[in-house]
Amino acid sequence: GFVILRGVLGDEDVARCNEAIDRHAHLLEPHERRFEGDSQALTSEVRQMWLTGMLAWEHPWCDPFRELLVHPRVDPYLTELLGGDYRLNEGPDLVAMDTGCAGHYLHGGGVERPDFTQTYMWKHGKMYCGMTVVEFVLSDEGPGDGGLAVVPGGHKSNYPIPDRFSFYEMRQELVQEVHVQAGDAVIFTEACTHGTLKWQAEHQRRTMIYRYTPASIAFGRDSAGVYTDGTLADMTEQQRAVM
Repeated sequence: GFVILRGVLGDEDVARCNEAIDRHAHLLEPHERRFEGDSQALTSEVRQMWLTGMLAWEHPWCDPFRELLVHPRVDPYLTELLGGDYRLNEGPDLVAMDTGCAGHYLHGGGVERPDFTQTYMWKHGKMYCGMTVVEFVLSDEGPGDGGLAVVPGGHKSNYPIPDRFSFYEMRQELVQEVHVQAGDAVIFTEACTHGTLKWQAEHQRRTMIYRYTPASIAFGRDSAGVYTDGTLADMTEQQRAVM
């Protein structure tokens, strides 16, 4: 249900993204949702910080995020999973978590989704996915740090997730903390059971989230709808097609 691509971004690419974020740090704000839900294991008064709209930032600050829209290392995976006319469905969004930040309850699974926008199936030797997430990692996430966590194979489950499991209050050994370094990318189907563990590292967690769907379906709002024609005009042909 997920794959880690090592070294998708070079040190200079990571630095460009982080510098652009630093320039717009005043726009970071706590997300309105309490992502941990009713979980006592994942809750904290330290809230997740979010930032969006970077595709419309002034040059050169928008450039590194536009370049991620159709990345040559990622494109073959999305083409295989979603078809050649895949599109950006939501994002990109930055998730920033400071030390002690609350996590996100485990969600996703083979039977949780009521329609195809977030489902997974295997037919005639081919995978078919709904919404598929690409996380571009801008800071290291090592053992014990927390951050992204998945249940391998969760996208094939045939039973609903028990609440206590969703809240990370039982069978924690089934949950795999994902260990990545700045510059890596993680691709996972939204149907794979996943969440975020409380952030324990001393440095700020930063990850960029791009959500894609097949051209024929949409889960949420159309991301292109939040940008003006002027923003799209100076994108490359490939970037405009994905938008």
